[in-house]
Amino acid sequence: MNTIAASTRQIPRVALIGIVVLIAAFAALMIMRTGVIGGSSADSTPVATPSQGSPVTPAKPRTTPAKPSVVLLPGLPAQIASKLRYSKVVVVSLYTSTAAGDRPALAEARTGARQVGAGFTAINVLDEKQAAAVARFGGPVDSPSVLIVRRPGKIVTQFTGVVDSKIVAQAAHNAGAGR
Repeated sequence: MNTIAASTRQIPRVALIGIVVLIAAFAALMIMRTGVIGGSSADSTPVATPSQGSPVTPAKPRTTPAKPSVVLLPGLPAQIASKLRYSKVVVVSLYTSTAAGDRPALAEARTGARQVGAGFTAINVLDEKQAAAVARFGGPVDSPSVLIVRRPGKIVTQFTGVVDSKIVAQAAHNAGAGR
């Protein structure tokens, strides 16, 4: 019995096709990396040869400047501070989980924030710890309410009641979201 012929019949076609595609992708990657197709020779760094008699000093490693950290005002509620680290403007929706009218207000605020690329967080003011943190930050808490907060943690706009998503989006844009 021919063992080579018997062993190739046991390999499924899907596996063979996968192996061929993998080899082709690897070959294409190697060609692209060496600059034959679409690459440029500017990517490679020239190697300098030292002249006779001069001491060889190792090159200093290139360092990229560190990205400046975001500085926020002290006393911000944790949820708002977390969102401000990643977004210049955050839409904060204050709601109570038991009130039926607060859910539509929450949805409108979330939609408005998404329209302009602002950060969004929702805070349930029935949670005493969260309500106390928001009250220290923004004063008396009403539900439903929408706060537009800009870095470093300043309330730019405050709405009480249900607010249309277009109004939330415009207020967030005016505060600097999406720019």
